[in-house]
Amino acid sequence: MYQIKRSAVALAVALSIGATGPALANNTNGSIQGTSVQVNGNSLSNVTITIENLDTGLTRSVQSDESGNFRFPLLPAGNYKVTAEKNGFRTTIQESVKVGISGKTNLDMRLASDDVERIEVTGTTIAMVDVTSSSTGIVVDSVTLDRVPVPRNLTSVALLAPGTTQGDSAFGDLPSIGGASVGENGYYINGLNITNFRTGVGSSEPPFDMYETFEVKTGGYSAEFGRVTGGVINAKTKSGTNEFKAGANFYWEPDALREQRDSSRNNVNGLYRIDNTQDEVDEWDVNVWASGALIEDKLFFYALFNPRSAENNYAGQQTSTAEGVLQNGYFEKDDDAFWVAKLDWYVTENNILEITAFSDERSTKITTYDSVDGGNYTDGRVGYEDEGGLNYTAKWTSIINDDFSISAQYGINKQDRTVRSELDGNPVVYYRYDSTAAFVPTNTWANFTAEQGDDEREVIRLDADWYAGDHSVRFGVDYEKLTSNSSTINSGGAYYLYYVDDSDPSNEEIYQVRHRNYNVGGQFDSENFAFYIQDQWQVTDTLVINAGLRNDTFENFNADGDSFAKLDNQWALRLGAVWDVFGDGETKAWASYGRYYLPIAANTNIRLAGAETYTQEYYEFDGFADETLGIPNLTGAKTQPDDVFADGTAKSPDEIVDQNLDSMYSDEFIAGYQFQLNDEWSMSIQGTYRELSTTIEDMAIDAAVIEWAAANGYGDVSDIWDGFHQYVLTNPNSDMRIGTTELPGAEGELVYMDLSAEDLGYPDSIRKYAAVDFMWQRAWDGVWMLNAAYTWSHSWGNNEGYVRSDNGQDDAGLTTLFDQPGLLDNAYGDLPNDRRHQVKLYGAYAVTEDLTLGANLQFWTGRPINAFGYHPTDLFAQAYDSESFFAGGEPAPRGSRGRTSSYYSIDVSASYNIDIGEDQTLVVRADIFNLLNNDRVTEVNEIYDDESSADPTNPDVNPNYGLPTAWQTPRYVRFSVNYSF
Repeated sequence: MYQIKRSAVALAVALSIGATGPALANNTNGSIQGTSVQVNGNSLSNVTITIENLDTGLTRSVQSDESGNFRFPLLPAGNYKVTAEKNGFRTTIQESVKVGISGKTNLDMRLASDDVERIEVTGTTIAMVDVTSSSTGIVVDSVTLDRVPVPRNLTSVALLAPGTTQGDSAFGDLPSIGGASVGENGYYINGLNITNFRTGVGSSEPPFDMYETFEVKTGGYSAEFGRVTGGVINAKTKSGTNEFKAGANFYWEPDALREQRDSSRNNVNGLYRIDNTQDEVDEWDVNVWASGALIEDKLFFYALFNPRSAENNYAGQQTSTAEGVLQNGYFEKDDDAFWVAKLDWYVTENNILEITAFSDERSTKITTYDSVDGGNYTDGRVGYEDEGGLNYTAKWTSIINDDFSISAQYGINKQDRTVRSELDGNPVVYYRYDSTAAFVPTNTWANFTAEQGDDEREVIRLDADWYAGDHSVRFGVDYEKLTSNSSTINSGGAYYLYYVDDSDPSNEEIYQVRHRNYNVGGQFDSENFAFYIQDQWQVTDTLVINAGLRNDTFENFNADGDSFAKLDNQWALRLGAVWDVFGDGETKAWASYGRYYLPIAANTNIRLAGAETYTQEYYEFDGFADETLGIPNLTGAKTQPDDVFADGTAKSPDEIVDQNLDSMYSDEFIAGYQFQLNDEWSMSIQGTYRELSTTIEDMAIDAAVIEWAAANGYGDVSDIWDGFHQYVLTNPNSDMRIGTTELPGAEGELVYMDLSAEDLGYPDSIRKYAAVDFMWQRAWDGVWMLNAAYTWSHSWGNNEGYVRSDNGQDDAGLTTLFDQPGLLDNAYGDLPNDRRHQVKLYGAYAVTEDLTLGANLQFWTGRPINAFGYHPTDLFAQAYDSESFFAGGEPAPRGSRGRTSSYYSIDVSASYNIDIGEDQTLVVRADIFNLLNNDRVTEVNEIYDDESSADPTNPDVNPNYGLPTAWQTPRYVRFSVNYSF
C-alpha cells in the first residue's frame, strides 16, 4: 500500500496524516482504511482495529488481513478514535481522526513490540494530498464558514472553488462550473437530489444553518453521479450526538448600512431606465435548534426552526406618459419560516437508518406601485409567488461483513411554482407615448403570466460496496420519477402592447398595437434510470486506477402520458489514474476522462409536448375596447402578417421529435499535479478541457419542409409552413427524420420526411472550455489558514448550453438561439461565462483565543459584450427582432464588442467568543461584504438595433445600447449573535 506523510511524533509509532479528499465513497458517508505495520515497516496481520465515533459512540472492529490491510466503509461523517491491538505489541491509538463526506481517510497504524512504551497520538487528522482521488473540487465545512466571510447560500460556497464563475443576473447569479451554463449543475442534500428539474436552474433552498459539510465537485467525479454536465454541490446536514446541545442565533442585514448600486438613464430623454436610488433591502433570520440522544448510543435527533424575513423595495424605470413621468415601484415581502429535522437510528453497530425532512415553503408577496412626476405612490397591485415544498428522505445502510455493504434510499423533493393574484382576470398591457421611452405597464394587472403549478421528484436508489483484494468496487441503481403540473396563461388571457408607429414621422398620433396570446398546461412526467459500477484499483503501491461505467436512460412523456422522447443506452465512461510519484503520499500526478449525459428538462415536456398556444398579431390603433383596463380594440388595419408560433394542438411525438435524436453529452479531460510543501502547505496545478459534444435543441424546420414538399410533389406549402409552424427537438447539424400530417393531399396521413443537415441549414452546436488552475492551501492549525487559487480559462463556441444569458432565457433546450438558421450567423465567439482570469483568496487568523478575523477576496475579468440586431436577409430571423448577430445590417460576431470591466470584491469578518458560563458560548460577529464598495458594471444593454424601427433592413441604432444593466453587489453588513449550550 501507499504511504501517507507522517506527523512529527515518536518514530517508533509515527502516524500518517489522513486523506479526506473526494474518492470512491458513498456521497453522504466516508470511510477509514489503511495498513497495520511494524516499526520496521513490515506488514502486520491479524491486528484488531477498533474505531469509535467520539460523538455518537458508534463502535466497529475488524481484523487486518494477511497484508495488514483494514477498512471501515460507510461511516457517518465525524471524529473517530482508532485503536490498534495485537498480543505481543503495544496498543497504538489515534485519538481524533476526521471522516468527511465522499472521502477516504487513510491511516498507517504502526505497532511497536512490548518493550516500547505505549504512545497515544491526539489531534484532528487533516488531509493534504489524497493519492487515490482523481476528482477535482473542494470540501468546505461549517467550521470554515464560521471563520471566513461568505454569504449564506449554496452559490457563494460553490464560488469558493476554482473553475467556478458567477452566472448571469437573470438567473440569480448562480454558479457556472467548468464552462457549463448555470442550468447544468446538480444539488444534493444527504443524498437527495434537490435540483430544479424543470429548467435546471437552481435548487430547493432549505435553512442554511442546517448544513455541516459541502462538497463542490468541479470535475472527474465518479460514475455514481450523473445527469449533469456542469458540477455537483453535495451537502450533508448536521446530526445529533450523545451530548445534548441547543442554541439560537440571529442574522441581520440592515438596509441602513447597505450602499446603493449605480443607476442608468435613457440617453435621449434622461429618464431612469434602471433606478437604484430608492432600493431598500432589509433581511433577518433566526435559527433555534437542538440536538442530542433520544436513546444513548442508539437514537439521535437534530431539529431546527428558522423564522425569517426579507423586505425589499425597488424602483422601476421611468417613462413619458400623457400624465407626466411615470415610475413603477415594487415591494417584496417573504416571511415564512423554514424548518428541518433529522433522525439517526443506530439499530446495531452495522445497521443505520437516517431520516431527513425539511421545508422551504414560502409565499412572496409582491406589490407594484405607480408614481407620476415624483409624487406619492398609488395603491398597489398585489401578487404572490408560491415556492418551495416539503422534502424528505430515508436511507438505510447495512454492513453485511468486512467486505460487503449495502444502502437503500427513498426520497421526495417538491417545489411549488404558483404565480397568482386577484387581478389575474385583467390582461397584460404595456404602452409608451414617446418612442424614446421604455414601455411601461398599466396599473391594472399584477402578473405577466399566471401559473398554477408544482414539481415533484420521487427518488429510489440502491448502492453496494464490495472489497476484493486491491479492488474497492461500488455499484448501484438509481431511479427518479419527475412530475410537473403546469397551467400557464397571460394574465387576463392576452398581452397588449401599443406604441407610436415611427413609420410616419410626420404624424406622431399614429399608434400600433401588438396582441399576443400565450397559454399552455397539463401534467407531464419524466423518468430517469441509471445503473453504474465504479472500481478503485490499487494496481501497485504507487498507482491507483479509478474506472467507472454508467448507463443512463431518460424518458419524457406528454400530457396524454405518451412517451415523446426516450434516450437509452447512454454509456458514460469515467476513467482516472493517480500516481504517488515518490511513494511517500506527499506528491501525486493524476489524469482523468469523463463523459456526462444531460436529460431533457421537464420544461420541454410542457412547452413542446403540451398543447401550447402562442400567437402574435399587429394592428393600427383604433381606440379602446376598455379604457379603464387599457385594452385596445383589435379592429384597426393589420400592419404585419400574423405569427403562429404554436397553434394550441398537442402534436404527436413523431411530429415534434427527430426520430434520429441522439443524447446530449459533454466530454471532459483533466490532468494535474499536487504536492505537499510541508506539514501545513500543499500546492497543485491542473488543466481542464471540456467539450459539449452533442446538444438537443428545438429548431424551426419550415424552410427545409417547403423545399422538400416542392421536390416530392406536394407543391407550395408556404401557407402552412410560414417559418414558425413546425419546431422539432433535434441535434443541430444532423440529418433528421420527422413526420407530419398536414401535407396537401395526404388526407391527414402521417408522412415522414427525411431532411439532411444541409437542407436544414443549421450549424453545429459548439461549446468548448479550457482552463488551468493553480492552487495553494494552508490548513487551519489553530492560528491561521489560507486558500488561494488563480484560474486562466476560456469558454467559446456558439451555444452557452441549457440557458441563454444573451436574452435571460431559462427555457432549457428551447431557447431562441436555434429557432432559425439566421440566428446562428456570426454566433461563434467567446461565450457569456468566459472570464479569462480569476483570483480567489480566503482565510482566517486567530488574533487571540477568542477573536478571529476572516477575509475573502475574489477577482474576475469582464464578460464579452455583444451587439444584437435584425438579420438583414433572413426574414424568419427578422421576426425575432434584435436577436441576430448583426448590428445595423453588418455582421457582429459573438463577443466582438469588447468586455465589461474587470472587478473584484473584498469581504472581511470579525468574530468574538464570550465565555458566559460553563458549557455556554456566546459569539458576536460582523461581516462586511464588498468592503471598498466597488461598483463595476457586470452586464450592459446588448440590443444594438432599435426594435421600434420601421424598417428591419435599415434599423435605427438603439440610443441606449451599452447602458449598464447590472452592477456588483454594493457594500452591505451582516451582524450575527450565536448562543449555544
